[in-house]
Amino acid sequence: MKKLLTLIMALICGAAASQFPEYAQQYRQRLGGAVQELQMIVTGFDADARRAGLTRDEALSRYEKSGDEFLTDRGESISAVLKRYARLSAHYESMESAGPLSRLWVFAKERDAELSKDTLAVYQPAIPVSGIGAAHAAGGFAGGWILFTVLLSPFRRRRRVNA
Repeated sequence: MKKLLTLIMALICGAAASQFPEYAQQYRQRLGGAVQELQMIVTGFDADARRAGLTRDEALSRYEKSGDEFLTDRGESISAVLKRYARLSAHYESMESAGPLSRLWVFAKERDAELSKDTLAVYQPAIPVSGIGAAHAAGGFAGGWILFTVLLSPFRRRRRVNA
């Protein structure tokens, strides 16, 4: 019974782990879209600053020094957009340049919590037909097998030795 339970749990772990490549794909698509939209905002802001004969920093400084609460708030929000664009652009480049197996590390290290949550909210599971999906499935299966073998080991029957 324990071997059957371990096998079932290992299969579940394998199936769950096999979904990471598809989730990463959907996350990367969402990340790429976010970077593209932010780039349009940043490009527009920089163009407006140039037309006024200002650098980006000078334009931000004008918002800050305006004394108008609305403009100060607007300056803070565009500054936040610029920082988010820089961070997400770097993350997108890291995800794109990472190999299929190293994407897990890049994702874990640099993931954007908001994009990750939004991706999960609309995530559609997929059958892994790629080699990397099979590798994740095998790793999840092996990890699940080991985990449940260890967890169930205290409940192992002891063999009787007939004297």
